[in-house]
Amino acid sequence: MRFIVVGIGSIGRRHYQNLHHLGFRDIIVVRRSSRADQPQREFLEKFRPEVRYDLGRALRVKPDAVFVCNPTSLHVPTALAAVRAGAHVFIEKPISHTLAGVERLLAETKRRKRIIYVGYHFRHHPLLKFVKRSLDAGKLGTLHIARFITGEYLPGWHPWEDYRKSYAARRELGGGVVLTQSHDLDLIYWFFGKPRGVSADVRSSGALGIAIDDTAAITFATASCPIVTAHLDYLSQPAVKHFAISGSKGHLEWDYYGNTLRTVPSRGKVRLLRTRRGFQRNDMYVVELKDFLRCIRRGREPACNGEDGQAVLEMALAAKASSRLRRAMAL
Repeated sequence: MRFIVVGIGSIGRRHYQNLHHLGFRDIIVVRRSSRADQPQREFLEKFRPEVRYDLGRALRVKPDAVFVCNPTSLHVPTALAAVRAGAHVFIEKPISHTLAGVERLLAETKRRKRIIYVGYHFRHHPLLKFVKRSLDAGKLGTLHIARFITGEYLPGWHPWEDYRKSYAARRELGGGVVLTQSHDLDLIYWFFGKPRGVSADVRSSGALGIAIDDTAAITFATASCPIVTAHLDYLSQPAVKHFAISGSKGHLEWDYYGNTLRTVPSRGKVRLLRTRRGFQRNDMYVVELKDFLRCIRRGREPACNGEDGQAVLEMALAAKASSRLRRAMAL
């Protein structure tokens, strides 16, 4: 198979290296500039990939799939060009920073019978798959409330670069904590379905010197769980990522950094689950990649397709609108 990876930031390099590890060698890298930071220079020196600086020319090789790993604001035009060239597309989350062009992209993809796979890799975490199965089976009974918390210190993400210049901190590139940390919104959508309404307080604290949202408190109302809250920030030191879901038959608590899933039934034994020994974050990306390849080869439905990505984007944009207008929003 032939691939193009657009962008060699940290996520583009990760997908390239995972493809390489799986034995693929026909991989073109598309970049906008010849400038490179230290990790990019090390990557280029180690793998010596074929590099192009023009996406249109690169697409002439007729790739089987294109990995869209450039800034969020460029996702839709990049993906649309790839689909029109006959390629399947893997888009890193979120699918875009605005709904403009998303419907056209999905329609074009359907018309050409191509696949769009959106990279919400936590759907491939083994403990979260267990949670999904438990919820679908009604193990918690009637759901009452769910609480999601994710906080990470943005300046610590990529110490080799000025975080204020990164896409995550720049509005014009589709940054901000609500979009960049939308993994929790995707989990909410995956677990409970698309919300019916949202209210939110989304702010720039000023603590990081960036004029974009770095803290958010969001409350969703869903058909299966009446109150679902998501707290997101770029400020937490050390990082936190966990959620708790409560229902009439008990509750469960997941802690990403503690690597635990605790299930507490109203009657019966408490269970403490962990991932297998040696489990690493990149394992989710590898499983995700293998699933994408199976979708291409066997015509399977993606774990997270374009419509899913659009729904999560709508949730994020509605939360931001709710905060801006200071009122609840329907979804």
